[in-house]
Amino acid sequence: MKFQRLASALAATIVAGGGGLIALSAATAAPASAETACFYKVRNVSSGSYLNVRRGPGIKANGRKYKVIDVLYPGQTTVGACRRATENWRSVVGNAGRPGFSHKYYLNKGRKFQFEP
Repeated sequence: MKFQRLASALAATIVAGGGGLIALSAATAAPASAETACFYKVRNVSSGSYLNVRRGPGIKANGRKYKVIDVLYPGQTTVGACRRATENWRSVVGNAGRPGFSHKYYLNKGRKFQFEP
């Protein structure tokens, strides 16, 4: 899965950067194997609170929510897949580098970028 490779490639950068803005340089010509990802900024989360990153998108078949595996903080920038996981959920990398899903209401999609897995 492309997002799994993205999370693996960028998790160390996110952790090292303390969850702040990640600076990546764009190449003038992207290699054929390059993949696209997007930046996401956490919004609509109160100061002193956090956004849950869950194991799966939406609700399970049994009506329960997926387990919380990581968090993101107000104003924090992270990376994720540009395509939607489901209509209302986005694939993102949490503060500790764990890939998961958060609701789109709390994420502002930013610029796309190319990376080589």
